[in-house]
Amino acid sequence: MKKTENFDFLDDEQIAEKIIDFKDQNITFVRFFIPSIYCSSCISVLENLSNHHKYILESTVDFSNKKVGIIFNNRNMKLSELAVFLEKIGYKPSINSESIEDNQEKIFDRKLIGKLAISFFCFGNIMLLAIPEYVGAYSEDRWFLEHRNFFRYLMAILSLPVVLFSLVDHVKYAFLGLKKHIFNMDIPITIGIVVLFLWSCYEVFLDIGSGYFDSLAGFSFFLLISRIFQIHTHRRILSFDQNYKSFYPIYVSRICNNKEEKILLSSLKKGNIIAIRNEEIIPVDSILIKGIASLDNSFITGESHLINKKIGERIYAGSKQKGEIIYLKVIKNIDQSYLSLLWNKKKFHHKKLLHLNSISNRFSKYFTPIILMISIITGIYWSFINVSKVFQTTFSVLIITCPCALVLSSPLIFGNIIRFFSKNGFYVKDIFTMERISHIRTLIFDKTGTITDPNKEKVFFVGNQLRHKEKKIMASLLRNSNHPLSKRIFTELSIKEYYDINNFQEIIGQGMQGIIQNVSVKIGSPKYLGITINNCKETTVAVSINEKFFGYFLFRNFYRKGIEKIFQNLKEYKIVILSGDNNELEKKYLESILPKSSEIIFNQSPEEKFNYIKKIQTDGEQVMMIGDGINDYAALNQSEVGVAISENPSSFFPSCDAFIQSNYLDKIFLFLKISKIATRLVIVNFIISLFYNCIGIMFAVTGHLKPFIAAILMPLSSLSVITFSILSTWMVSRRFLS
Repeated sequence: MKKTENFDFLDDEQIAEKIIDFKDQNITFVRFFIPSIYCSSCISVLENLSNHHKYILESTVDFSNKKVGIIFNNRNMKLSELAVFLEKIGYKPSINSESIEDNQEKIFDRKLIGKLAISFFCFGNIMLLAIPEYVGAYSEDRWFLEHRNFFRYLMAILSLPVVLFSLVDHVKYAFLGLKKHIFNMDIPITIGIVVLFLWSCYEVFLDIGSGYFDSLAGFSFFLLISRIFQIHTHRRILSFDQNYKSFYPIYVSRICNNKEEKILLSSLKKGNIIAIRNEEIIPVDSILIKGIASLDNSFITGESHLINKKIGERIYAGSKQKGEIIYLKVIKNIDQSYLSLLWNKKKFHHKKLLHLNSISNRFSKYFTPIILMISIITGIYWSFINVSKVFQTTFSVLIITCPCALVLSSPLIFGNIIRFFSKNGFYVKDIFTMERISHIRTLIFDKTGTITDPNKEKVFFVGNQLRHKEKKIMASLLRNSNHPLSKRIFTELSIKEYYDINNFQEIIGQGMQGIIQNVSVKIGSPKYLGITINNCKETTVAVSINEKFFGYFLFRNFYRKGIEKIFQNLKEYKIVILSGDNNELEKKYLESILPKSSEIIFNQSPEEKFNYIKKIQTDGEQVMMIGDGINDYAALNQSEVGVAISENPSSFFPSCDAFIQSNYLDKIFLFLKISKIATRLVIVNFIISLFYNCIGIMFAVTGHLKPFIAAILMPLSSLSVITFSILSTWMVSRRFLS
């Protein structure tokens, strides 16, 4: 691939490290700021880069921040070559030697404002020059009649910058869309601008008329206003990264003065020491300073093999620790939008498109061809009736039907609801998850740590008397795990000093083992240890030391406050309790508070939970699974909507679609109800926009709408959709969540 000098500096490792988010032997993940991202066509092209280049493996667009994240094969492709490739397809990355900074977006804004200023200057002067024609001065004043060509040629010259801006903004995207067999709105806009300009020049050069330079300039000016308005809307209303930074409840374990403390991820700084346990995602680029790092990068690269790191080696954000606790020194400030991007990388290939999303897809597929057909038929009709109105009517149809309002409808409604949810302890991944939530009919709850309150559970040890050494051995093993029962026992032991551990292993949902002080230690379910505890109907965690059964921890569960009311509020849903416990007493209690149609299935392993969900999905069930993010990883991932519940989250769970803080679980029925209302609001918005387009087409086809007026009405339609979206979601949130 031929390189340009502009991007050669990216091959310098010191510079590349500043913008690369992840790199291993074969794979590199990088995010570029692309100023020219502005429409759905751009997203379609950039999210399918792997179809255009064999060494690009995956690409994801962050529309609100105009960034594209790309995973590529670094053995066959250089970073500079990737930048050149993006430039060649019309999406030149904006890069400086530091990184992708926010000030670049401000530069982009200044360029857009500059275009708007020039368009306004041209539009205003063309309208002034067109006034004699409007008031009939050419037929009444001899001077105007003799100098009419001067005014007309001057209007043609002033329209050149307008046409140039419009073509630069739309032609390349129309061309890229056609190459991918996508009929985007850039196609009719480009056709309209080119045809209108050429016909206007034809009329002026042959002295037939004054052309449509005023309409052309007006359309370009108001289209730019609409674009700026749309960009501003996306940044201020749809930019969910700000919501994550303000509300997203991710904590990390920081080591300070030899003590472990929980801090907000956003408070993490360069130089901090953090502790990462088994199955935890590493949130920031770091250096390994203690422990054995066995990293799973499959979430980023798709490769499932483990990579071992030595002390002093760099570890990238997004890697998952598999094994004992490790200690890292932070070398790069946290970028929470990267974690959001990792979260959004979860794919749903096994899930069907839901009703609303399929409507949007069908609409996008057929809207532009239908509008083109209507405009062509309109032009043919007026060519027989009144040739002078052919271009007025055709161009008016193309302008008035611009689907900007329709494009904004779904993101605005769902985006605002996501914002309101996040302020009430419910953190939803994206607008597509909101669509799925509104169609849920089956709710599946895990028991331990989900509907039970781990902070109120009583823990008793049954067996040999626990001496300080045994407690210290157990705590040294338990501190490596994030399982709710492990964390509860670890807290109960109250040990502050620990032994080193070797050969740590954990089977999620079953138990863990390791070598401590040359002693083999196992902690987990009785089944994991290969023992049977007779006459025990409560939750138990068994312990063996040197392959000998030592005793077991007995849990007395306390359910969350108001659990009866939570289930009563959800009686319109099918409720299923899936639990790894085998406690008949608790099963009878749950039967007494659950709706009659509910199911309670105990003694379920993580794999059995996954298989159960998969089975009922084949029967057409739409499932929301609510559980902890580690033990229920597979079940959360398989569900249409996986919700991780957390007291004080110290892990990042990419398997889930949403988080809910445990103290807001009693509002789950409100979240579900509001999601349904939001879907109805989107459909109402959709109908309003279609109604507006139908009325506009009627006036345009019948010749009662001039292109200039259509250009003014187009951004007003977007304003009406935005106003309805903001007011309706505000009223809904105020009624139910205030």
